[in-house]
Amino acid sequence: MKRLFLGVDCGGTSLRLAAADASGTILTERIIPTGMAQERENGLGEAIVSLVSDLLPDLDRYAYSIGGVGIGLPFVCWDGKAHLCRNVRALDPVWLDERLRRSIGAPVGITNDVKCAALGESWLGAAKGADPFVYLNVGTGLSAALFSGGQVHQGAHNAAGEIAYWAIEPGEPKHLAEGVGPLEEVMSGVGLSGTYRSISPGKQKLSAEEIFRKADEGDTLAASVIERGLSYLLPAIANILTFADPELLVIGGGVSKGLVRFSGRIESYIGGITPFPPRLAWSSLGGRAGLVGAVHLAMITARAEAVIVE
Repeated sequence: MKRLFLGVDCGGTSLRLAAADASGTILTERIIPTGMAQERENGLGEAIVSLVSDLLPDLDRYAYSIGGVGIGLPFVCWDGKAHLCRNVRALDPVWLDERLRRSIGAPVGITNDVKCAALGESWLGAAKGADPFVYLNVGTGLSAALFSGGQVHQGAHNAAGEIAYWAIEPGEPKHLAEGVGPLEEVMSGVGLSGTYRSISPGKQKLSAEEIFRKADEGDTLAASVIERGLSYLLPAIANILTFADPELLVIGGGVSKGLVRFSGRIESYIGGITPFPPRLAWSSLGGRAGLVGAVHLAMITARAEAVIVE
């Protein structure tokens, strides 16, 4: 019986599930809205279990077995709990791991979504063959991942790469609630939208995509919001690269689509300040990087637990 590997990508508004073979070819895919699941006690965990369970009859029909499950979550899992998210009640990682292992009889790997995206880019994307490399995700939030020695660096608390929490101003830091970081507040989807709303007449609420479009149309306020974000992001990128010394920087995430126009400026900045500037690439998997990476995480977990990967 052939083995398939399941990847689950948990986004802000939807859950996506893919079943793929060991080459990364996706045979089937499902997507459901998260709805109110993130507001209920362990609602997100229950939604993931339901999504996987609903797929099992199809796999049985085609004589496939599950080799492993990989899950990318939009927060940090450590010590059996969810951290750095606005609603930690929505998921119990220990319960999710045990429930899936019991119901499908296969290994389960869980990490955060940006680390999954880095795995995806390494396996089948813009970073294939690169080691070490840094993956920078500029999306609704802001985070990064370091891929080195054939794996993504996790850190002591699985929180390596949480650059949203970098201090960006001198002086005493203000108290920060989990889920909110200084750097993220100026350069991310949430940050750009919040900044624009705070200074625009009538407190107009726009998405990052709309802000980039208005800047292209000559809106000086929108352009100033983007410029402010870049003024903080560029030094942050340079600092990451100086510390990690990668051969490649891959930039992805939804907001990165608006940043592509600044490719030359980014390369010029890091080339002028970083001792050994890496190559710059933009995500080739786009919004599917996390899903592809979750499938690869399933394979990695299966190998680690001595399950044969065909």
